[in-house]
Amino acid sequence: MSTNVTLTGTLGQDPELKFTAAGKAVVSLSVVTSKSVKTDSGWENSEETWWRVTAWEKLAENIVESLKKGDPVIVVGRSFMDSFTDKTGAERQSLKVNAYNIGLDLKRRSVTVNRIVRDSSPATAPDADDPWATPAQDDAPPF
Repeated sequence: MSTNVTLTGTLGQDPELKFTAAGKAVVSLSVVTSKSVKTDSGWENSEETWWRVTAWEKLAENIVESLKKGDPVIVVGRSFMDSFTDKTGAERQSLKVNAYNIGLDLKRRSVTVNRIVRDSSPATAPDADDPWATPAQDDAPPF
C-alpha cells in the first residue's frame, strides 16, 4: 500500500545520479525527518525517521545540480514500504518515496534561482481556428 506524503527534513547524503539501460536519469538520496523538542539545554531532535527517496528524469538531474548533504528539503511524493533481504539473510523493511517534487526548505535557507530559458517558438504553426493558440490583440479572453 502507498500514500502521498510531504516530508520536511535534511539530506543525509549527497544525491547519487545514475542512468537506466534505457538512458533515463534516476537519483537516489536519503532524507531524515525528526521532531524538534525544546529542552532545558535548547532544541533537540527526536523521533528520527530515515527515508530512501528516488526521483526521475529532469527532476533527478536538477536535484544533483542543486542539492547536497545537509540541505534542508521538502519532498512531495508517494511513499511505500519496501521489503528486502540483507547481507546476513534477515528480512528487513525500508521506507521509500518516489518523489514528484523536491526543493530547498526556504524556512531554513535562502537561494538564488537560476531560471531555465526555453525556446518559446512554437514547433508548428498555430491553428487559425484555435482561439487559445495565439494571444488576443486586446489581451481579452476569446469568449
